[in-house]
Amino acid sequence: MLKPIILGLLMTASSVAGLALADDAKPAEAKTEAAAAPAADAKPADAKFDPGVPAPKVADDYYAGAEKVVVHVTMEGDEKKYLGVLGNISNYIKALDQTGKKTDAIIVMNGDGLGLLTTAKQVEMNADAKLPAKIAELKEKGVKFQVCYNTLTGRKIKFEDLYDAKAEDVIPSGVAEAGRLQSQGYQLLKP
Repeated sequence: MLKPIILGLLMTASSVAGLALADDAKPAEAKTEAAAAPAADAKPADAKFDPGVPAPKVADDYYAGAEKVVVHVTMEGDEKKYLGVLGNISNYIKALDQTGKKTDAIIVMNGDGLGLLTTAKQVEMNADAKLPAKIAELKEKGVKFQVCYNTLTGRKIKFEDLYDAKAEDVIPSGVAEAGRLQSQGYQLLKP
């Protein structure tokens, strides 16, 4: 019984020694070049992560019918949570862009969902705030941000307390608007 264990240890030791010998067998100049040059698999900190599987290929019509989307935001959150919602929208747009489709995206906010714009307004002057920049980025891509008038009046939220909102962004009812957009062929996404 002890014999197989000892034999296994000897085999492991000899393979480690073999690796060390193989490394020592390299010419001296190759060792110094390898030490001076960064490893081939070393990547800068900002390099894209490789999950170990290639990105899936999709046909041009893969997202057919998904070009129109309404994202109904009603949840309470903080900057991090709202950034997650906006990150999902960015990913949605990117996925469709890769197939040549352009996204018509509308974010409808009511109830606690207005926190997305009030939080952005509260943090906009902070040097490390990311939410206002993400909203601006999505607006540049054509994403519309719609604000529920019922929520403004019911919760006594001043329009000036919303980040980058305009009068034309205000809709009568967020819930009704989400339903109206669905009847026009928009796909409903609920974060």
